[in-house]
Amino acid sequence: MKKYAFNEITLWQYIFLIFTSEIGIGVLPFPSNVARYAGTDNWISVILGWVLITAASLFIIQAMKRYPDGTLLDLLTNYGGKWAGIAGAIVVALYFAYFSYVVFSRTVIFVKAWLLPQTPELMLVITLIIPFWFIGRSGVRVHGRFAEFVVLICCWMPLIFIDVLRDAEWLHLLPVLKEGWGPVLEGTPEMVFTFLGFEMTFVLYPFLQNKNRAAFGVIAGNTLALLVYLLMDITCLVFYSPDEILQYNEPVISLLKVVEFPFVERFEIVFLALYLLLIALTWIPFTYCSIYSTSWMLGKPDHRPHLFVFLLLLVVSYVFYQPTFRANDKMIEWMGKFGLGFAIVFPFVLWLLVAAIDRYRRTKTG
Repeated sequence: MKKYAFNEITLWQYIFLIFTSEIGIGVLPFPSNVARYAGTDNWISVILGWVLITAASLFIIQAMKRYPDGTLLDLLTNYGGKWAGIAGAIVVALYFAYFSYVVFSRTVIFVKAWLLPQTPELMLVITLIIPFWFIGRSGVRVHGRFAEFVVLICCWMPLIFIDVLRDAEWLHLLPVLKEGWGPVLEGTPEMVFTFLGFEMTFVLYPFLQNKNRAAFGVIAGNTLALLVYLLMDITCLVFYSPDEILQYNEPVISLLKVVEFPFVERFEIVFLALYLLLIALTWIPFTYCSIYSTSWMLGKPDHRPHLFVFLLLLVVSYVFYQPTFRANDKMIEWMGKFGLGFAIVFPFVLWLLVAAIDRYRRTKTG
């Protein structure tokens, strides 16, 4: 019997979990962030970032195929022993816990700045974690169903930006590579950070029903994120001037201020309120990956007590420290550095190690 058979997810749920985790907080500020490096050629950095994260995703799949019925922690234990598994559990738990905290604190900042400016941050934290508890206490299967639901009700949102293209100035994109490949390559690491989320494959892989489609699933999830990012990016580039786009922290939200409907005022507020569901699908799975690691390390199949402790610590942290926008930007900068190592470099190294160990074992037994 499969170890994770009771919590299996379908291919579409797998794709949507990866896709939604990649377009969480990153989609709102990334056009100006990458434009600071690559200017109006930053759409090329978007494509190069997609190439890198897709390659890393495929290395993850190839490594996980060596132990298809287990997560990364089971794989490390099988190849490196008990202590390798424990060390991996500690690293994975801290990595995803930090990512979850950074994304959650950014969510609180967004809500306070755009939706509820007069509400105390501690009250916002408690309000946000209550629905999160009901989803997070369940397993991966419920997370997959929630991802399907969110994608279904939010699939119209990218189409809104097509309306903005009526006022576009396409000459902003020309000439292509006006300053050469150097700025484009400098902006690529920023774009790789924006795509982070696909590394959840380390934990999600054994829950997938048909693991033969895992490679297709990560490519599909990454490509859906690529299409959304290209639409957002090109729309911002042709709407704002090359200098103007650098003046906005979240140019995507500012862009929505020109969208008008006769039946609703300030459409960007309605958009952001719904977009909170997509952001939740970034920090909810990240939190699950973290508490799964701590539960695995302690041999506890029930992750709910760990989730309760995590959420309690989250609330207590806001009693003593409430991150500002600038402090959160610094956290995100560190998050990008950690992500480049864990999500891009580590999958390749892991694949080389497990391949070498398998070859050594075959040689020794042969």
